[in-house]
Amino acid sequence: MSAIDVMTSVSVSPDQMAEMFWEMNSEQQADFFAKLDEIAGYKLCLQMASVVREIQERGDRGDHAAMNGFRTMLAHSQAYHEEAMDYRVWGAQSAIARMGAQA
Repeated sequence: MSAIDVMTSVSVSPDQMAEMFWEMNSEQQADFFAKLDEIAGYKLCLQMASVVREIQERGDRGDHAAMNGFRTMLAHSQAYHEEAMDYRVWGAQSAIARMGAQA
C-alpha cells in the first residue's frame, strides 16, 4: 500500500482505517506509529486514557472485541520487545566473546 495524494476531503471509517492498517507491512505500521507520535506528542497518553475508558465501558456492556484487540496488540508486543532486547544482548555478548577469543 502506498500513499495517495487526494485533492478533496476524504472520510475514513474506523473499519476502513483498520483494514488499511492491516494491509500495511511491518515497516509501514511502524511508520504509522511514528507519525502518530509526531502528530499527538504528549497528548497521545491523554487520548489513550480516553480510549481505555471507552474500551472498558464497552466491556462492561458485554462487547469485548475492542479489549481483545487492544490487549493483543499491546500486551503481547511488550513481550516481543523484551525478547528482542534479550536477543540483541545475547548477540552483543557473543560478538564480544568472539573478539576476546580472537585477541
